[in-house]
Amino acid sequence: MLATSALGLAQTLPPESLRKPAEADAQFLATQGASLRFASSSKISAEAEAAVRQQRIFSVPHFSGSFAAEGRTVPYTIVGSRPQEGGTTQIATQIQPLSLIFDGYVDDNGDPLVLDPEPIINRVRNSPNFRGAQYGTGFTQFGDAVQRAEFFKAMGQDWHTLLGAPQMLKPLRIEVPAGLAKVFRNRSTGTIYAVVDSAFFISQLNTIVQLADLKVDALPIALTMNVFLAPDSEPKRCCVLGFHTAFDAGVRGGVELVQTLVWASWTEPGILGPSLADVTPMSHEISEWMNDPFGTNVVPEWQYPTGPAGCQDTLETGDPLAMHAAAGYPVTIDNFTYHPQNQVLLQWFARQSPSDAIDGALTFPDETLLTKVSQPCTAR
Repeated sequence: MLATSALGLAQTLPPESLRKPAEADAQFLATQGASLRFASSSKISAEAEAAVRQQRIFSVPHFSGSFAAEGRTVPYTIVGSRPQEGGTTQIATQIQPLSLIFDGYVDDNGDPLVLDPEPIINRVRNSPNFRGAQYGTGFTQFGDAVQRAEFFKAMGQDWHTLLGAPQMLKPLRIEVPAGLAKVFRNRSTGTIYAVVDSAFFISQLNTIVQLADLKVDALPIALTMNVFLAPDSEPKRCCVLGFHTAFDAGVRGGVELVQTLVWASWTEPGILGPSLADVTPMSHEISEWMNDPFGTNVVPEWQYPTGPAGCQDTLETGDPLAMHAAAGYPVTIDNFTYHPQNQVLLQWFARQSPSDAIDGALTFPDETLLTKVSQPCTAR
């Protein structure tokens, strides 16, 4: 249920049922068999999907293109303006902070246990997602740097796709009923994190989306801290750290309104993987949103080059490297080192060899992570 304040919720349960987070070693989730996952799901109707193809929608700025693969033409829709035309496209951004309060759990003081992103809001605002840093494609935001690498030989030199300074929406709090989350404390760092039931969280987020003042032509980002999703809050089936989606938002003058949305969880270091920390999930989802804002970009089926077996046929630029040991790319801004995630470029999905991206690369900013294009699925 949604709540606006703690209001001593933990005290509504009998004292004997209250507990502190379970102590866990630094590699606890890994030892449970957890794997890092991100998700995308297009919720748009068939009518809206057709309108996307017909360029008859109102949403974030976007353009269409295609590549040839396997004897067919593969169309795609990407955020921004056509690279060949140059110029800067700036997209408004909204951040919806979400704190979670966990029924049945208390902190060391006996108070209701809350995971609240408020302490890291300024870090998020100053992160490479919104601030400039130096990359091989120039001094710019992380997502734009990746796009410029992708279209390096086609773009006008002044071509950019930038996120505006985020508008902060009113923080909201979600009450997580007992049994729908498991809360842990990293024994080494003291960091508290939670594995939350996926269906419950998504249901709550759907309600929030209906109540929040979201702009159709902006990118709203739902932000949590150290919150990971798994079916039935089971650590062995963990962890989804973020997703992006799109859904119908009405019709205006015969034009379909399509809302896009990202959820990402700020992640303290030491919980998951050697290089996954802070804005790794957010950067992962922003770059994927830029390359497939409406979840309609279907590419030749590919298998994961690292991590779990399996195949996909979507243009998810972060997923192929999510399990890579060097997934996080260190970027220092104002004496704080962030870890946005390295991305696979469009040329990898197009199986273009040699690649016409910057330096013939298939990944960016670290251009060395993959040296072969995507491989057809052999899992079945």
